[in-house]
Amino acid sequence: MVAGTQWRGMFEQRLKDAIKLVEDARGKLILFIDEMHMIVGAGDRDGTGDAANILKPALARGRIRCIGATTSEEYRRYIQKDAALDRRFQRVDVEEPSVPATVAILQGLKHRYQDHHGLTIRDDALAAAAQLAGRYITGRQFPDKAIDLMDEACTTVKLHKQKEVQNKDTNTINAPEELTVGPCHIAQVVSRWTKIPITTLGREEEKLSHLADRLHERIVGQYEAVNLVAQEVLRSRVGFDQSGQPIGSFLFLGPAGVGKTELAKALADKLFDNEKALVRFDMSEYADSGSVLRLIGGPRSYEEDGQLTEKVRSQPYSVVLFDEADKAHPSIFKVLIQLLDDGMLVDGKGRNINFKNTIIIMSSTLGAENLSARMAGENIETARDLLRKHVEKRFKPEFLNKLSEIVMFEPLSHDELRKITRIQMKRVIDTAAYKGISLLVTDAALDVIWSEAHDTVYGARPIKRWMKKNVTRVLVDMLVNGEACQGSTISIDAADDNKELKYQVQK
Repeated sequence: MVAGTQWRGMFEQRLKDAIKLVEDARGKLILFIDEMHMIVGAGDRDGTGDAANILKPALARGRIRCIGATTSEEYRRYIQKDAALDRRFQRVDVEEPSVPATVAILQGLKHRYQDHHGLTIRDDALAAAAQLAGRYITGRQFPDKAIDLMDEACTTVKLHKQKEVQNKDTNTINAPEELTVGPCHIAQVVSRWTKIPITTLGREEEKLSHLADRLHERIVGQYEAVNLVAQEVLRSRVGFDQSGQPIGSFLFLGPAGVGKTELAKALADKLFDNEKALVRFDMSEYADSGSVLRLIGGPRSYEEDGQLTEKVRSQPYSVVLFDEADKAHPSIFKVLIQLLDDGMLVDGKGRNINFKNTIIIMSSTLGAENLSARMAGENIETARDLLRKHVEKRFKPEFLNKLSEIVMFEPLSHDELRKITRIQMKRVIDTAAYKGISLLVTDAALDVIWSEAHDTVYGARPIKRWMKKNVTRVLVDMLVNGEACQGSTISIDAADDNKELKYQVQK
């Protein structure tokens, strides 16, 4: 209508001609106006001649049959303000179709896409498109996201076949094969859209059944905590949970350096195959009353997006860690209650951000000194009761009731710290191997590291710091000074006093 209009009045004349065409058809034509809110003010220069006012007489006299389509938000912003235009239409709210209804819609469109792309679409591919779209694609609605999945899968298969033909010798090309789109092609497109590997899409149940064992590949000890988290995640993903809520929500309690953050990283790695899927917030930085706006974004007049909502909107499959949660401002917990209850937050721009594919973790050292009873040989249950009382004083009951589990981490034992020493040294060995250097570490060297660095009060962190200072830094100096180079072998052993390490380069 607007394209190509050069002179004032051309748009209005085109619209009048279209209305007259529909009127002359005497009910045999239906006028469909997509993005109907655009007619309010369209062509208006003097305040009276916009498209909506041109349509009103024909609508009032019942001379035309008209259907308009717009979103609920645009309806409220534009059409509802024009009462005369609003009452000339019967409002009909169109709900999003269900997964079975979407499959039926895809069945109706199947032949069009088969003819357009020149291939065959299997029925199980249609079911996979609806199911995978509903499970993995957020921020879009049915049936559009399932239709786009099917369309892109068809295009991918067609282009892949064209590349195969181009790479083959023209003399060896046989009769053209019939191209078929199956569930695997749909999964490839979903993987491309969501950045979730195809193996994760296809083998999720198998991975979940051994989740606790896979988490223990990175977590030393804390068997009760790991099993609680694994069972809750498994229950949610199998479907025995309220739909729409996050996969799991946990409050991790315990001393520093016992594996709370490491378990969050392990969950991101084992569930989403990427440790970068961990979204971390230090809640000590959100202690003022305006912190909520930093998380969900300011009002519409502000351009800055919310730090939490924007990260989850761009990366819906993630583990969200609120570190030191007890230091956050109380107003933040009101937002978290809504998040845990509905699995949804509305950002400052009015967009619905879906958290149903996230794991929400809050960590705290609140009352952790009570768990030192384990080291003193006292009753651990008494220590846990004291810790629960600390938690109930700091957090409101309505917040605690929304959590899936409150997980308590105990101080690490001497044997567990020895295992952590070996794990940390293995990481150093792997890093050196990437640089082309082989490290040979004796058990005596590991004993020196453990005896000099371990501290049951501060957990694993003193071991990491000691190794960074006394192992990594020494290796870096040897590389910089030319004592070692790519292809060298360095042996690390205990010194004669069993308090230091000695290094020997074997080129």
